[in-house]
Amino acid sequence: MEIQDIKEEFMSAFTLRTIVLGLLCFFAVPQAKSQFEPGQASIGVSPGRPEVLLLPLLAAQQSGQIRVLKVTDGKLFQMGGVKASRVVHPDMGAKKLTLNFTNSEPGAEFSQHVHDYSDDTFLVLAGKVDVRQGDSRKPLFEGQAAFVPSGQIHGTITTGTGTTMISFQCPPDLALYTGARDSSRPGAAPPKGVITPGAVKLIDFSRTGGFFTSPAMGSKRAAAAYRKLQPGQTFSTRVEGDGEQMLFVWKGEISVKSKQRTYQAGERETVFLLGPNAVEVRNDSSAESVVIQVQAPPNSEFAAEMRKP
Repeated sequence: MEIQDIKEEFMSAFTLRTIVLGLLCFFAVPQAKSQFEPGQASIGVSPGRPEVLLLPLLAAQQSGQIRVLKVTDGKLFQMGGVKASRVVHPDMGAKKLTLNFTNSEPGAEFSQHVHDYSDDTFLVLAGKVDVRQGDSRKPLFEGQAAFVPSGQIHGTITTGTGTTMISFQCPPDLALYTGARDSSRPGAAPPKGVITPGAVKLIDFSRTGGFFTSPAMGSKRAAAAYRKLQPGQTFSTRVEGDGEQMLFVWKGEISVKSKQRTYQAGERETVFLLGPNAVEVRNDSSAESVVIQVQAPPNSEFAAEMRKP
């Protein structure tokens, strides 16, 4: 490939920030090796060498990205009587997981539906709902979650005032956002799936203080943890390979520090990480912070925590 072709491809694919980084490497540190996020290449460069144009390209290909997302910036969709915001979804780069956020009042029903190839986990952060499967209804209280394997019919009916929930599907189910899963629409067919006794698991996640879904209990595509951090408390986490991770802040504030920079996230904000990546998470508030952490797929970090006594 000619140098001019490399320049044109580079200019069309990367942001101004990346271009500036490349120029700084070219002019300011000709004999230095650049430091990147975990997993990035280190390349020695010197003036006049054309391979410096590939430096940002290699960095972008071999390192992960970090973004802070707000619920208010999410895309709205509706299922039955519940309006939801999709915060993490394929349109913004997610391939292995999603995050949906809902507020609802008593009587609102999230229509029964089925995810053909995705596992679904939903958490009640405030309020109360009934998990509905056909004519069966089971209560799900604040601090509890439901894990629904793919193929299982499920929905919810809100029974508590001011109910707030989050849910994540792994991998993303695009049909959920189009209305194709909404069995309450006029003329819609009943959901095509099964209701297997015991398949949907109800979990007291707020009592765990760690991972509450895992491959051991059937969640092979993702592992979710409940983290309560005291002021100044930290934990480290990483995203391996092409994995994904999100940190949803329910209460308080956190900082997420990578080798390059520190990100801030407040209540109802989500830090989304693409692999490979490694960060330190810290409670930056003067009170307790509560974080929901989701890895897709579960990595060796999860396995190591499960081995602790």
